[in-house]
Amino acid sequence: MENNGTKILYTGIAYGAYPEEHGKINPRKVIKEGLPLKKLSREFPYLLGEKRAGAGRLSIYYALLPEYRRKTFFSGQPKGWKPETARQLLEDAVRKAIVTLDCREQLYAPELHNQPGQIPIELTAALLYRQRPFDKICITLAAEGGEYGLGQVIELINPYLPRTRQVFFKGEDSPVCEMLEDYLYDQFGIIMTRTDVPPSDIPWLDMEETDLPAGKASHDDRRHINSLETLKFLDTAVKNGYNTKVN
Repeated sequence: MENNGTKILYTGIAYGAYPEEHGKINPRKVIKEGLPLKKLSREFPYLLGEKRAGAGRLSIYYALLPEYRRKTFFSGQPKGWKPETARQLLEDAVRKAIVTLDCREQLYAPELHNQPGQIPIELTAALLYRQRPFDKICITLAAEGGEYGLGQVIELINPYLPRTRQVFFKGEDSPVCEMLEDYLYDQFGIIMTRTDVPPSDIPWLDMEETDLPAGKASHDDRRHINSLETLKFLDTAVKNGYNTKVN
């Protein structure tokens, strides 16, 4: 697979914030013009597939809905958005990002309750890239991933396998697990080792999308690459990172 640039839109909530213009609360401007789209100034490299030459670059755009619409007139207490208004603002932001920025991948903060079922593979690859250097890795396959899920795992780990000395596997035995075991041995001479608790000092590529597997508490979250930690990373990067306003 040839590595190309990828764009992702993240939508979330700016807690404690109000829509402001020139230092004053102004919800009308947001309702009229929509949520501003912003972009992290930093791009995140990633590797996918068999070719190591030329890392792809992940660009992250985002739109954050202020938690509050305005303050009440008499008491000055924060007043939230009407649900239909908040939903419309977020939907409009997604459409604008697709049309104007070509953001074909979207992710929502978990509290918005409309999180897509699958993290874009390029985002997972970017987190795995941040774990370098490593020569050991632990893998958990998605229970319902089948051969498609296996293909994604192989695409994610392939760039690192020539320098990998050991691969651990946490999960249930299955035909797909055996396919991964055969692939590692046939292509790279790596004997896959089963474990109940992943070693805490190596990356754990956890593709399971249901409850967090047992043994998580003993593992360093910074090494645990799963949907929860990926969203936490994305949310932190958006809310703490340097950014540039797009529109």
